[in-house]
Amino acid sequence: MVVAFTSEEGVISMEEIRLLRFVNCGNISFAPQDGVIDVDTLEDLVAKIRSVHGVILDGDFSKETVLMAVKEIRKIPETCYLPVFCSPSLDSDSALFTDGAIKSLDQAWEKTADMWGKLNEVDRGSLELSRDFRLLAYLALRQEGLNPLLQPFTCDAYRYPIAEFLGGESETRQWLRNLRDRGLLSQGPLIDRIRSCPKCQCTHLNYIDVCPNCGSIDIVPKEFIHCFTCGRVGPVDDFLQENGYRCPFCGTHLRHLGSDYDHPLESFLCNDCGHKFIEAHVVVDCLSCQTRSDPEELLVNTIHGYRISEKGRAAARVGSIDDVYALLDRLNYVIPAYFNQLLDWMILLNRRYPDQTFSVIGVRFVNLIQVSEKLGRHRASQIVDALAERLRQLIRNTDVTTRTATGILLLLLPMTDEAGASVVGGRILELVNLAETSPKPQFQLVAFSSSQNMREGESASSLLARILGELES
Repeated sequence: MVVAFTSEEGVISMEEIRLLRFVNCGNISFAPQDGVIDVDTLEDLVAKIRSVHGVILDGDFSKETVLMAVKEIRKIPETCYLPVFCSPSLDSDSALFTDGAIKSLDQAWEKTADMWGKLNEVDRGSLELSRDFRLLAYLALRQEGLNPLLQPFTCDAYRYPIAEFLGGESETRQWLRNLRDRGLLSQGPLIDRIRSCPKCQCTHLNYIDVCPNCGSIDIVPKEFIHCFTCGRVGPVDDFLQENGYRCPFCGTHLRHLGSDYDHPLESFLCNDCGHKFIEAHVVVDCLSCQTRSDPEELLVNTIHGYRISEKGRAAARVGSIDDVYALLDRLNYVIPAYFNQLLDWMILLNRRYPDQTFSVIGVRFVNLIQVSEKLGRHRASQIVDALAERLRQLIRNTDVTTRTATGILLLLLPMTDEAGASVVGGRILELVNLAETSPKPQFQLVAFSSSQNMREGESASSLLARILGELES
């Protein structure tokens, strides 16, 4: 079977794939083969990397050499997305920085072909623009996403080495959170929760018990005696004499526990100030900057993996992070959370007063990415801007809209029954005929009315899930 895929160079068959193998002559797993170029120095790898489709690290390389090789490949915009595989001879820790181990060169060809087959999801001309595009391009070709790596001897404890290779080591964690907040990345499962110094944000912390009176660390556990005669309290050593316990304050001979004396709760003694206490105060010292903090002052960081979102895929494909769909936000726009709250209120109102009808219309722009690719980013923005202006003329002042991360427009129409929603939906679909372009923008529309098919116990979340499910199916 011949596998072919499309790139800027045209249609390329699997036989035309060129692989670059970085070899360590002391331990090679695969025999030389046609279509595989061997190099044995990092300089040669960098010199030839732009002329191949994938890289294989074959040999018993040290972790430092692997890191240097992968870093060189990822930091070059034209090669940042290339598949990098390793042979089974590489240790598992080093393999974490690659696209995994391969058992044969044929497997490397197949995986390389699969990744290059997804290049239509990437605008390679944008890779020079910023590290954002390089990261999105890398993730668009892979299902694994971006996972943190535990490195306990670093200040951050967890790092994202691939992201550092692609974008530099400057504030990588904050950069990824920023992309998440902009909707370009989606957050994966919670992996860990760590605390860090409020001053330098280092995670190397030392928890210390100190005296709650003077803050000294010179505290010792002590057993105390409480004299019932004079009421004084002191360490057992002060009461102990050859013939038993005797109070050093009043001289009473203490014979019976419970009638002459007892042991109070105090269990620590400060050697600096003499303070007696039950529980020590806990403070946290940063081992990096020596800042002392209370535990509640520490910064709490959640550690997640990341995946590329649909919005991120669209940005990588179009070559622009500016959201074309954002032009629709002029249509009485509210954030999705507020839209959900308002819809919940409308549902409750309709249950109490059935004559208070409402409708929800979902609109998906089916081919906006294709229009942008065909006509250009600027022209696509002009088309959406014109559509937004015409939509604004259809929407009443009392209607509310919001937009999902994938560009689906939702309209909430109060006091609108099924017939009214059908009229509005029909007018929206007619806007396609007004666009004097080829290809024309296409809409997919779903309308829901409270008088039509409201389910018992339905909430805004379940209703919107139904609508979005129909639009995205």
